[in-house]
Amino acid sequence: MKDLRLGLFLIVSAWLLSACGQNGLYHLSWITGGEHTLSGNIPGDLVVLNGVVSLLPGSQVQGSLHLLSGKARLGGEVQGHVSYLGGELILEPDAHVRGDLNLGGGAYFPSPAAQIDGEVRSGTGIGLPDLQEQTAPTGWERVARALVSGVLLGGVAVLLRKFAPSALQRVGDCIVSHGLVSGSMGLLVGVVGLSLLITIAYTILLIPITLLGLFVLGAAIVYGWAAMGVLLGSLGLHLLKRQGTPRAAAFLGGLGFFLLLEIVSSLPFVGGLIGISVALVGLGAVFLTRLGLHQFVPASAGDEHLTT
Repeated sequence: MKDLRLGLFLIVSAWLLSACGQNGLYHLSWITGGEHTLSGNIPGDLVVLNGVVSLLPGSQVQGSLHLLSGKARLGGEVQGHVSYLGGELILEPDAHVRGDLNLGGGAYFPSPAAQIDGEVRSGTGIGLPDLQEQTAPTGWERVARALVSGVLLGGVAVLLRKFAPSALQRVGDCIVSHGLVSGSMGLLVGVVGLSLLITIAYTILLIPITLLGLFVLGAAIVYGWAAMGVLLGSLGLHLLKRQGTPRAAAFLGGLGFFLLLEIVSSLPFVGGLIGISVALVGLGAVFLTRLGLHQFVPASAGDEHLTT
């Protein structure tokens, strides 16, 4: 499922906040699609989510480069690390990586003249011919996958609505009342968690820990999506002025939410950013409410309550 995989790994970009410039500010550049030619000095870290990026000779990325999907052609210098999880990575003769090169899976084409100062860590499947080209799914295949994924999300929403209705309600309340705080918390979870998981992903002995951590984060994202689906289902019944069982509303809301998210995420330029934001808000709400076990109360409101 493209959106689930993308939504999960896009949170890795929160890790990029660790790139700090000389003035103490954090810099982060996102590329979600299209073709981009970069020249000069690019402050902070650079994340390539999709599209084609070319770093011209004489140019410099002052932070690290993280390629999650798409294609990156490096002809300049990267002061930090280069982490390559998917897509296509090309190191031209003028390429210079001052940090480590972490290779995940996909197609990797290095020039013999390219310089890598740090270590080169390779995962399984690097440079295999069958991974260099993948057949894009047809329109009907994408629709079928979206429907199946939406049905699964609707099923999760029904199960949560049946066995943990109070917890689901707390997560939903946090999303509605504290969306900005939830998104910030989701970003923080990425900084604290994903930075460690991605770092140890290249250590063979710690791969099970990485997989477990990714599973927990993925489950939290689905949890947040299910809460949003329940909210959408309840809102739909209210607008249509129809009566329905809570479980039916939860299923239809989960299905409709995923299909809507699939449509929005496919929009050029802003679609990927919207999908990331939705995933972060849901993830943050789940953690703020401690998996829905506690009602989230902002610090100011809590302090005022204690002083009255």
